Amino acid sequence: MLKQLFTLLFLSLFMVSCAYFESKSKRMPIQEVDTVVDFTEVDAFPLFPNCKEIPSREKQQICFQIEMSQHIYALLKEFELNSKDVLNDTVLVTLKVNSKGKISLTEINISEKTKKLLPMFDSIVKVSISKLPTITPAIKRNMQVTTEFILPIVLKN
Repeated sequence: MLKQLFTLLFLSLFMVSCAYFESKSKRMPIQEVDTVVDFTEVDAFPLFPNCKEIPSREKQQICFQIEMSQHIYALLKEFELNSKDVLNDTVLVTLKVNSKGKISLTEINISEKTKKLLPMFDSIVKVSISKLPTITPAIKRNMQVTTEFILPIVLKN
């Protein structure tokens, strides 16, 4: 009889103690961590100094595109690009802005016809890109990140 009473007491304490720990664990809230990161978008675009004061994210992107186009166009104007044949083509230049704000050339997508008509074009683009100023890099989750984008250069004569 004493053994049964002792067993019953032990089981009661065991069940009460389990309920005690269970209720404590329920009181602690579980923190959710956002681990899904969209790597196709950035929080802030790379910026030239002229674009930093613009408050709107969309207008900053437009400003960046315009500034980049103007810089490339001004640098390409330094070279004489002449073609004997009619040229109407779009060259796609892939550029990378690293996390330090340095712009580099990744790829030039140029047609064979344009390459024959302007054999030095890719070298001129490389030199032009190397002369671009250092800019403020893109921001993702408060960190400076490397971004890549495609700049179309339209050639017409």
